[in-house]
Amino acid sequence: MVAQELIIKQTDGWTWSAFPNQCYLGRVQFTLRRKCEGSLASLSQEEWSDLRVCLVEYEELIGKAFAPDRFNYVQLGNVWPQVHVHAIPRYQKPPTWNGIAFPDTRWGDVPLPEPDSPISEEQTLAFAAELRAMCSAA
Repeated sequence: MVAQELIIKQTDGWTWSAFPNQCYLGRVQFTLRRKCEGSLASLSQEEWSDLRVCLVEYEELIGKAFAPDRFNYVQLGNVWPQVHVHAIPRYQKPPTWNGIAFPDTRWGDVPLPEPDSPISEEQTLAFAAELRAMCSAA
């Protein structure tokens, strides 16, 4: 389930939402809008195409705002079976948001297990609202 306050954008096939743990500044989850508990192989051609457009837009948005050095993508489904993709920007040097540094303590390694978020739930909601506004302005 995606918390309404974390939703950034919706397309025909996907819901973009800020991930609750922002240890990787700009981490977003793309959730397939139709019920599907399979894997990426379960996507229709239209859903694949829409996801690709979402990823390109996401990389442009986060790239312009925070200049990550790399993007990682993960689709697991172990805890929540609904098809979703984690988009994880990675940083050699800590980016900042509202004066808060977000060190990528796992740079050069897999992003999991994830470190604790440097911001509170309230700040995460404010960050999601900022991303929503950035998407609307684009």
